[in-house]
Amino acid sequence: MGPSAERKRKAAIVAIILFLSVLIGYLIRVCLSVAIPFIADDFNWTAAQTGSLGGVLMGVFLVGYGLSNIFISPLVDCYGPRKGLLLAVSTWSVVTALTGLVGMYYSVFVLLRVSLGLTQGVLFPSASRATQAWYPPRMRSRMNSLYHSSTGMANLLSPLLLLPLIMVTSWNFMFIVLAVAGFLLLIPIWKYLQDTPEGPIECGEKGLRANLSLTRRNLRDSLKVKGITTLVVAQALETQVWWGLSLWLPTFLLLARGFTENELIWAASLPYLGNFAGLAVGSYLSDRTGRRAAVTASFLALAAVAILVVTQIQGKVEVVFALAMVFFFLSVMGPNVFTMLQGTCRSRLTCSATGLVNGIANGVGALGPILFGTIASATGSFDSALPLMIVLLVASAVVVYHFRVYETPLQGPGMLGQ
Repeated sequence: MGPSAERKRKAAIVAIILFLSVLIGYLIRVCLSVAIPFIADDFNWTAAQTGSLGGVLMGVFLVGYGLSNIFISPLVDCYGPRKGLLLAVSTWSVVTALTGLVGMYYSVFVLLRVSLGLTQGVLFPSASRATQAWYPPRMRSRMNSLYHSSTGMANLLSPLLLLPLIMVTSWNFMFIVLAVAGFLLLIPIWKYLQDTPEGPIECGEKGLRANLSLTRRNLRDSLKVKGITTLVVAQALETQVWWGLSLWLPTFLLLARGFTENELIWAASLPYLGNFAGLAVGSYLSDRTGRRAAVTASFLALAAVAILVVTQIQGKVEVVFALAMVFFFLSVMGPNVFTMLQGTCRSRLTCSATGLVNGIANGVGALGPILFGTIASATGSFDSALPLMIVLLVASAVVVYHFRVYETPLQGPGMLGQ
């Protein structure tokens, strides 16, 4: 096998590991959405408490997640994505196991959700750094979409796998099973993940104090990356909708559209098929045209239209189809933000800049499930939050469209490793 073929083989392994890392990490973070009705029963919550207290459990994860993205992710620029993922996966698996063991105490549950966010903050910056190192610009939107597709896969599998598991055992046992999956993931990361085609990140051999000083400089330099403010604002607006909709989806279908718990197994899964189709179409259009800002803005505007349709229909099949269209059009935002950022910042700043955008956006995104849960609690209807989602998406589309002034034309066809 020649050097080029060997490099492509290793790049494919990197892609698989990133996909699995995001898949398991995302299953662990969104499993709460299917567990909330059962947790509410165990805590004897009223419908109003399910909206408010459940919203807090969902939202506080994003507080820790945002802080970790901003202040811990820059270290990955020094130590590399391999070490970053090893630390993240091992710690989030411990936190998940503890949630299953002592999560029956609400205050402890809240603390563990914040801790989970802190452990998962380096996940996407590490994946972004590895993608930039292993793939040329003309392939990055598709590669970013590949590991982002596992977020849709996690949301698809969560009701299919975790709901039956909870029904047969308990929500506590579900967390233990997910923790074991995380520990098993450490094996391929340890054996096969490589920071770059050339080897480990160069500054990984420096002492911690020197690297902390370097990460502070990188964080300051990241604030100067072209278009970073535009991406932060655009994703912060969209992320509130993504988290609000995905985390409350099972409860919305159950309470607002009359689905039974058995119907919920398929009804809460099928909409995410739209996510896969949207990633395929959106990433192809983005890489093909190079106009990622315009493609992203168009998809966000159409997602707002799809949510408007959801507000007008009650039929179960029609609702599931309309929600699938919502996730189809929402899907391209995440990977394209990373791709646009990878095109404007230097490789030494990739994790710092990605963490900054992802951290602030998801920190603000914590408002989504909390705000929408509060609106539902106050009005007694989970439909009442949908108009706000439409406004947020339209605003996000307008802001991200502005990023087109920072985009540069794509180079001609290139080979892996250019």
